[in-house]
Amino acid sequence: MDKIQQFREYTRELECHLGSIDRSDCCQCGISKAGCFMVVEIGRKPGICIKELAGILKIDKSGVSRSVEELVKKGFVTREPSKEDRRSVVLKLTERGKARFDKIENDMYMEFKKIFYMIEKDDRNKVIEALRIYNEACQKAEDGAFCKGSGKGKQR
Repeated sequence: MDKIQQFREYTRELECHLGSIDRSDCCQCGISKAGCFMVVEIGRKPGICIKELAGILKIDKSGVSRSVEELVKKGFVTREPSKEDRRSVVLKLTERGKARFDKIENDMYMEFKKIFYMIEKDDRNKVIEALRIYNEACQKAEDGAFCKGSGKGKQR
């Protein structure tokens, strides 16, 4: 197996592990996985607008709007006109949403703490650094900083 195939395989395995962790928490409250991600992002940034939320989650605005509507109907989120721009809508968690956000944050902290401590102490900083580098590379690829086939990032 060449390095690219190995890289893809490890990434696929990581996606499966993360999907399993997400399913264990998100399914408990009757909202979609995307909805759980939205609750977390809104909880971390109260007053976020739909456009910004879509950018963070890398979902189109119409998909975010549909999921936000689900969250509003289930009592997790409120929509309010922005004080800065009345044409824009800001999102905030309700008390029920805040309780769910706190539970998700706590449960995920404990889950990742358990996994983190299964990594050898001398390797923990290496893993964190590798994840940072991996995320930066993914962001560059999403931003179009890679010229297909060249193996080199394009100049900006």
